[in-house]
Amino acid sequence: MPRKPRIEYEGAIYHVMNRGNYRDDIFLVEGSGAVFEKTLFEACGRFGWMLHAYVAMSNHYHLALQTPDANLAKGMQWFQSTFGNRFNRLINQRGHIFQGRYKALLIESNHYLLQVVNYIHLNPIRAGLVHIIQLQNYPLSSFPKFFKKNRPACLQCEDWLALAGDLKPTAAGMRCYHQYLKYCHESNPEKQNAMYEQLCHGWYIGTKEGKKSLVKKVSDGPAASGGGIGRFGDAGGEVRLAQGLLKLDKTNDDLITDGKCCEWKVVLASWIKSQCGVSNQWLSDHLHMGSIYTVSRVVAQENRRPKGRRKLWRKLLTANR
Repeated sequence: MPRKPRIEYEGAIYHVMNRGNYRDDIFLVEGSGAVFEKTLFEACGRFGWMLHAYVAMSNHYHLALQTPDANLAKGMQWFQSTFGNRFNRLINQRGHIFQGRYKALLIESNHYLLQVVNYIHLNPIRAGLVHIIQLQNYPLSSFPKFFKKNRPACLQCEDWLALAGDLKPTAAGMRCYHQYLKYCHESNPEKQNAMYEQLCHGWYIGTKEGKKSLVKKVSDGPAASGGGIGRFGDAGGEVRLAQGLLKLDKTNDDLITDGKCCEWKVVLASWIKSQCGVSNQWLSDHLHMGSIYTVSRVVAQENRRPKGRRKLWRKLLTANR
């Protein structure tokens, strides 16, 4: 299965997560938490990342990080491989530490950032590891670090504290934020849990308008200096897929629930392939279209049909303008 491409641009904010291989409780191993934090802070220093929040649970971690340079993939490769090597030395073993490639969701830089930060900080509470009042006692989290003056330079709280009610990046501001978190946790738990579920799925956390703006930015504008999103191959396919779904008024859920070779999927597959030359395997995996031989056949058939006179094609052709 092909790797899912990353959308990278200067200043991008991500919700990054991964879990232990076979759901192993890697962070219950003595000393593993300290190794994780040390490696994470080193990665932030090496790649210039700003870390808005993080937490390490028994078998997984969450990060809310910002990349001033377009270097998420390069930095995460170093971070996970370095931590994996150090962890293996710690337990005197060899092998993969994480279950696969990390997941990274882009975050719109408004109150959605605050929602992700809240979600990350409340993870130990939802898991029943500590009570909300004792959240500062959970060590493998950014939350207690923000109360300290000598915290790592990469830890940044100014933006989301301001979103939480114009709070200041001070110990007093963090105490107010703690009360705010308590309110969020205790008020309408069902609504909160439903919202938190959305923070771990898809590829973008934000408004529909923000998603449209981003798709236009990365597909029509020049790539960011020092990185950016590619317009061809798998990376370009990711952009075209998001763009095409918007134009056709479809969602990622529709990709799963609708028929493997329904008309709109076949048209979308043909359009993406013509735009950036992705493989049939990529189309099969990302559009849920079945075998690569089926994809090859239906796309070839679609390419022989007139496009301009068909409604679905007219919608997609406007995506280039």
